[in-house]
Amino acid sequence: MLLNTKDGIVISGPVVNLAAAGVANAAVVFTVPVLAGQFIGTKSLQIRRVNLYNNAAGTTQVLIGTGVAGTFVALLPALDSINALNDSYGPNTDLVAAEAFANITAYPVALGAGTSIDIQVEVIIRG
Repeated sequence: MLLNTKDGIVISGPVVNLAAAGVANAAVVFTVPVLAGQFIGTKSLQIRRVNLYNNAAGTTQVLIGTGVAGTFVALLPALDSINALNDSYGPNTDLVAAEAFANITAYPVALGAGTSIDIQVEVIIRG
């Protein structure tokens, strides 16, 4: 964890396996932390870096946002995930500044049978 008084606290989330395609299968990839006594007020999450590892799922796209199914709202444009490669999106590359006040979810648009995509999100926590 890195403390940057100007931007907030930078935290990397866990590696989450996305094994099912489609918005109805959106999985939580970063949870708004509840640290009693350490934060006061509303916390927001700004996506700083996204790492994708495509487990031979075929070239596809991953959408990142908040909510699932009918309540999903995309925070970023679709990120390309190239077959059997590690794709990194971070500062000074392809990410737009997006901020959320709820858990961050993600889902792949399509997957090959029996395959998956691993995702890790790094955020700046403000508030």
